Amino acid sequence: MAIGQVTVPYIGGYDFGVGADFATGSPMGKVVDGPYSPVESAPGSIAEFKVQRIQSTEELEQALGIDAEATYGSGSFGPHVSARFSFAKKAKIQSSSLFMSVTCHVELAFLSIDDPVLSRDAQTLVNDPGDFKGRYGNAFVRGIGRGGLFVGTLRVETGSSEESQQISAELQGSYGMFSGDVRGKFENLQKKYRASTFFEMYHEGGPIDLHVEDFSNPVELLKNANLFLDSFKTEPREVAVPYFVTLAPVTIAQGPPPPDPLVLEHAQDVLVACSKARSRLLDNINLLEYILDNSSKFEFTADADRSSVQTALKEFQTDLDRVAQCASVAMRSPDKATRPELKATLPDHLPLPKAAKMVEVPDFTGCESWVACNAAAVGVGLTAEESKVEPGDHFKVLIVTPPTGTAVPEGTKVMIVTQPAKEVPVKSTDKVFEGTYILT
Repeated sequence: MAIGQVTVPYIGGYDFGVGADFATGSPMGKVVDGPYSPVESAPGSIAEFKVQRIQSTEELEQALGIDAEATYGSGSFGPHVSARFSFAKKAKIQSSSLFMSVTCHVELAFLSIDDPVLSRDAQTLVNDPGDFKGRYGNAFVRGIGRGGLFVGTLRVETGSSEESQQISAELQGSYGMFSGDVRGKFENLQKKYRASTFFEMYHEGGPIDLHVEDFSNPVELLKNANLFLDSFKTEPREVAVPYFVTLAPVTIAQGPPPPDPLVLEHAQDVLVACSKARSRLLDNINLLEYILDNSSKFEFTADADRSSVQTALKEFQTDLDRVAQCASVAMRSPDKATRPELKATLPDHLPLPKAAKMVEVPDFTGCESWVACNAAAVGVGLTAEESKVEPGDHFKVLIVTPPTGTAVPEGTKVMIVTQPAKEVPVKSTDKVFEGTYILT
């Protein structure tokens, strides 16, 4: 099947009529001229948000708009990989934790070249397909989508797969993340299931000052998602960015066909296969790394020991290198493209999660310093992390997540939002020099 038009993330250098290479997504010389315009009598915009459970890296890539099938593998590897791939990799999706995604996207009127024609310079190379491809590639930017994309991932640490399933059902129902009582809902979930929650977010377009003060408080994710959507209601032109483009074959503008269309199509098929294989490998690597990094939460046995997990992790990382090498060959030498031969498998027996000792989150409100807060957390087997706000007259604990009195597994990270004490200068004394700062 011939390669048709594909939709890919915007990268620097793309503009209307700019040439591109299907395999790498690399922008090249401007190859097509022609006016661009929106669809007639359809100047409106599209806004959408979605809350869903994410069970694989591939599903997160779909939410980010970088699905291998939809993009035909274009730009999945090489120097022009978009920041969305980095975000998907950083999320470290794995089956031992519950992952949810919150996706918002706003699309203003789509602009496209209606009648593309080769530029005068490009026309002079039509009869020399090799030089034409070297200068202009085999595709061009036909359309540009403006607006913005917001994606947040929520990781919920639970005690069992059954609890993950129940929490998933409660969060997905009626777009629970966007309900007015979201704070109370999450506090109840944390207490009911003894769960800890953490999140990350990524956005293109929208306000430039979106920020997070407490990465364990899901209300922050809700706040930023709503700020993102609201910004397009009040100032859409100011906050919009080009966040996706459509690449079309230069042949529709009477450009030369690829030297060997079947070779190109096969190379693109290999890139799609490599992209999908990479996503599956990352899922297994993330799982094995999670087990090794959180070994206290798992029961190791003779049939499921630490060394077998480490060996499997190395094998999956080797397979990941094989995938990258095959993708590189497909992009540089399409006629030599071959699918990767993967060898790694998960061990027959993996360590099982063990029931963690439950401890109660202490009351930190009486702490007069961060040292005291940390000592109180360590004293009951928890890990404390501080999130500071503007300094005040004296040290104060403002918010604790999970809340005081919540029963959580030993080793759980407790996020403590504090107001640190201001530093003020003191006058000269026998023991300090004037201008020395002390904590009030």
